[in-house]
Amino acid sequence: MDNESGILELYEQVEMNKGTTNQYNKLLREYMVKKDKFVEKLTEEQQEELEDVLQANGELDIQEMKEYFVEGFKIATKLLTDTFYKEKI
Repeated sequence: MDNESGILELYEQVEMNKGTTNQYNKLLREYMVKKDKFVEKLTEEQQEELEDVLQANGELDIQEMKEYFVEGFKIATKLLTDTFYKEKI
């Protein structure tokens, strides 16, 4: 297993066990209200197209979160390694 796949496994564990904040829940509720009001104005075909666009956006967001997690993990690991290395010198 390479380093990045190990980090991604850790990401999956974090995702499965994470909670949400009150701020996130508030923003999600606001988003859902706005989305529902908007969708009511669309034809059925437009609603399907919108769902396709939102699905693609959601997949992009998930990939972006994974990549940020991996990069953040690498940076944190490098900082720790540099700190321990400097302490031993």
